[in-house]
Amino acid sequence: MGPVSPMATILIAPFPERGHVNPTLRLAKQLRERGHRVVYCSIADIEDPVLAEGFEFVRIFERLCPKGTYARAVKEASGLRGLQLLLFARKFMAMQTGMLRAMMEGELDGLLKALRPELLLCDVLMPHPPLVAYGHGVPVLLFNTTIPLRREPGEPPLGSGEIPDGRWVTRARIAGAWWRLSARNWRDAVKVWLGLSSPNRRYLRLLARRHGFPSEALDFEGQSPGLRLPELVLCPRQFVEFGRARTGGQYLYTEASIDLERQEPDFPWERLPEDKPLHLFSLGTMQYRAETQALFHGAVLEIARRRPDWSLVLSLGRTGRTPGLESAPPNLIAVEQVPQLQLLRRATSMVTHGGFNSVKESIHFGVPMVVVPHLHDQPGIAARVVYHGLGERLDPSRLSPERLLSLVEKVSHEPSYRRAAERMRAHFHDAESNARCVDVIQRFLDSGPGGVAWQVR
Repeated sequence: MGPVSPMATILIAPFPERGHVNPTLRLAKQLRERGHRVVYCSIADIEDPVLAEGFEFVRIFERLCPKGTYARAVKEASGLRGLQLLLFARKFMAMQTGMLRAMMEGELDGLLKALRPELLLCDVLMPHPPLVAYGHGVPVLLFNTTIPLRREPGEPPLGSGEIPDGRWVTRARIAGAWWRLSARNWRDAVKVWLGLSSPNRRYLRLLARRHGFPSEALDFEGQSPGLRLPELVLCPRQFVEFGRARTGGQYLYTEASIDLERQEPDFPWERLPEDKPLHLFSLGTMQYRAETQALFHGAVLEIARRRPDWSLVLSLGRTGRTPGLESAPPNLIAVEQVPQLQLLRRATSMVTHGGFNSVKESIHFGVPMVVVPHLHDQPGIAARVVYHGLGERLDPSRLSPERLLSLVEKVSHEPSYRRAAERMRAHFHDAESNARCVDVIQRFLDSGPGGVAWQVR
């Protein structure tokens, strides 16, 4: 296959969360500027933000997951306990298993035949669609909106929060973290049998066999089932690595891919005085238990009362307003969604859950952080914030107004955090100016790669 025409159809398949969609928008706009047709495909829940940026969107699994299903499910789950939560999990996992079965029955085949894309850009957390694409001769590049998930010698899994320092006790803890992850995989097999987890591994093997994908390119050793394919990591190497190069995969570290022109919600700017330091508090767009949100919101409320000389902005997230916030002092602005990019331009500090987008955006604007990591990749991202001197972290089990206030004051007043943030910011801006991600995709298209045989150089 020779070079493709100047205009190629590029299909982007993100994981259906805003935190995974947002990092793709800048890249998609750059591809569009180069004359390519960019089409997103996913469940209908993420259609609106994609359409708002002017891109085509194709719904998939609409029969199983009509618009609003995922958002309602995530919100509902936060208020359930015990048997109710167990029954809800079975219902939700049955839906996800239905999606895997639909792929086996041709859900994506018709889409690929209709669009005939020259390239599929697929989130690493969506390992199944690339197998179907491979069977149709469509080249695939994975993109990663977090830290690489493949197993790396001497490096902890993202859920552990360990910081490698060469000591034997740390090495032992890292080995223990990987052992616990392996044990969790065995537990997941039991959960699949009970209907509490979807059979991702089995369907990876089935789809690979059906579409002729090499079995040796399946990866079951990392932190989630995946593929051994070239991987675009949407972050500079300097933040991701603990002082030494990773060797476990075909990684290409690119710019942070922050879309500074993305659509942001309205905000009552008239309530934000210019003469007070601004501190931004957010647990991101993910759903947490109601008590977790309430504890965090209560701590922010108490800090606002103790520091009337500060301006505080709190992003409430999907759960809405926690009781007590209606009596908040005037220096606290609490809204469901915040224009985070605009606020970070003025912020003195950022208190965050450790979502990769929020951390990258804080670095981009040179803002020191306090990270309160809860789940998924957040502990590992928080560990890197601490390792690079960009801020402090607080165990959510120890969250209190006193501890949180102390750390916010520390990162705001000690110059070392701001200096470290500025150093990392320089790496980010250098990577942004080089626009490496769109260039490597263009080279990929121009060279006419052959599926898994293509190597990142």
